[in-house]
Amino acid sequence: MGFLVYNRLMVKDRMKEIARYRALSEGIRDISSAPSSPVPDFHGFRTDRSHTVIFVLSRGSAVFSTSWRENPDSREAKAVVRASAGDFVLYLPGEPYIMRSDDPELELSMYLLE
Repeated sequence: MGFLVYNRLMVKDRMKEIARYRALSEGIRDISSAPSSPVPDFHGFRTDRSHTVIFVLSRGSAVFSTSWRENPDSREAKAVVRASAGDFVLYLPGEPYIMRSDDPELELSMYLLE
């Protein structure tokens, strides 16, 4: 199987398996043709209450974290995962997220899906 659910609102898996997650966000069906969004500079956790946020790594590696949904001011990581080329990391609407990488080879795309 291979998928990793780090909590109820953050998922990491291989990109080849992304179609299995359509039940979480119908926009996954069209992710290959969806425009990517600029990846922000992270100085703390971000939260998007309207979109499913998906990061797709084409090259390199990065660390992704989520925090306490119930306490939006928390800076404490609740779950952390390392992703590498060929992986995606998905956050459902309302889930705090942050990405960090010092990999000079990093290539990733970020998608905001309805």
